[in-house]
Amino acid sequence: MFGYVKPFTPELKVAQAERYRALYCGLCREMGRVTGQSSRLTLSYDFTFFAAVRMILLEEEPVFRPVRCPVHPVKKRLAADSSPALRFSAAVSAALVYGKNADDLADERGISRLRARLARPFAASMSARAQKLLPEGTTQGVFTRLDALGALEKENCPSADETAACFGDLLGWLFSLGLEGEAAQTARALGDGIGRFVYLCDAADDLPEDVKKKRYNPLYAGWGDLALSDGALSDVLKSALSVSVPIGLEKAGEAAEKLDPSHPCTPIVKNIVYLGLPASLKHVLSGKRGKEPGKETLR
Repeated sequence: MFGYVKPFTPELKVAQAERYRALYCGLCREMGRVTGQSSRLTLSYDFTFFAAVRMILLEEEPVFRPVRCPVHPVKKRLAADSSPALRFSAAVSAALVYGKNADDLADERGISRLRARLARPFAASMSARAQKLLPEGTTQGVFTRLDALGALEKENCPSADETAACFGDLLGWLFSLGLEGEAAQTARALGDGIGRFVYLCDAADDLPEDVKKKRYNPLYAGWGDLALSDGALSDVLKSALSVSVPIGLEKAGEAAEKLDPSHPCTPIVKNIVYLGLPASLKHVLSGKRGKEPGKETLR
């Protein structure tokens, strides 16, 4: 959905990089089966991470096999076979897309709102199919938490920590759905840390455009004109985020250490938490657009 939750591929072993790509492709195929072919357009790195964490906590060993891909028809590519973790990840992704679409319809204006309106039937169809695989009340739970975040944003909340915590609560809850005991606690801690990180990265990434279009941004609401310099993130804000955001990931790191070290997905998850997320933050704070240095495309 956001694209910040990626591995740092230069530090992945060849086999680990291949597994990650196969998980990504497997999730894409599962989304087509579970929530409809159009839902594959919403595929994200973020939910590949979700699927990997889910597999570890469910003690589910991924099975990989070569398959044909419409995007890469010449040569077969490895993809993870259908599994409970991938099905659940596809369904949760659809529920979040539907919630975000409703949020955009309520808050956006102009072209952005038109795009949300055009996407509504597809998002609704995805969500309807996803509900068959999700615990009762999941969709309402997503709406409730997004509404709480939306209320803070409409109040022009000056605390980026407060709004980020709200989004962290949403992802933490989604990560822990259907799990119990220590597995649920670990999943919630990982999801909460990832959610806070994603929200702050997105706020920093969108800051210049949000200010230009007079949209709410927690960083501008809290920092005011100190947040920008010549239309870009100011050095003082960059310095503050480069310190505060990684500190906020400490709990996610502690949770990652509780994952089964023998599971083939655990090195990938740890790479993302310890190296991939800091690299994404660095890229956002650099103000650059496009592909990140050292990151290979999966498509």
